[in-house]
Amino acid sequence: MSRWQEPQAIAELAREITVVRRPNPITALYHWRYEIGALLVVPYALFSLFQAAGPIWGAVVLFGVANWLFYWKSARRFLRDRLRSIVVQHRLRTGFARARVCTLDGKLPVILWTKPSGDEVEVTVFCPAGVGYERIEQRRALLAAACFATDVHVYRHHKRANVVHLSVCTARLRKDADDDAVEVTPAPRYAGQADGAAIPLPAPFVGIPRAARR
Repeated sequence: MSRWQEPQAIAELAREITVVRRPNPITALYHWRYEIGALLVVPYALFSLFQAAGPIWGAVVLFGVANWLFYWKSARRFLRDRLRSIVVQHRLRTGFARARVCTLDGKLPVILWTKPSGDEVEVTVFCPAGVGYERIEQRRALLAAACFATDVHVYRHHKRANVVHLSVCTARLRKDADDDAVEVTPAPRYAGQADGAAIPLPAPFVGIPRAARR
């Protein structure tokens, strides 16, 4: 090991054995904002509904809303994509901790925002001092495994080096039956070839064994 490589090896060893720092209360509340909002809003909405409409009509309204969401394709897709984004957020934070994408004192990157985009989830990450694009790029295979994804693409921010964009390539939880089917282009056929028939050989090769044609 050369002299200029020794500090890098020591820093890498310190990063591997460091204890990941727990988030402060404000950051923890931001991490669990969707779950906290659901726990506060859903019980209050149900209580207000049953208080205003009564138990029977409240159950009828709930059944109608659930049936409407189930058969409305856009609403079902929106709800599914948002749930997928929340799961990716939590899995990505766990991947940062397990893959040691952190500073020497155990500080993890902060996920600022996530946005579903088709079969991908776009994630914006704020990197603390000591973590950058190169560190996340080196660990993207481990991050993809943590997010149950096929791959994770890492992009630099066009202005700020401490902000990194991630594209988590995940498959949809369930493809809608009424989605447009993918058109498969049929294989090209040669002139004189019928559907499903073998390609006729030229006259010089008829009757010659396959091994002798090579």
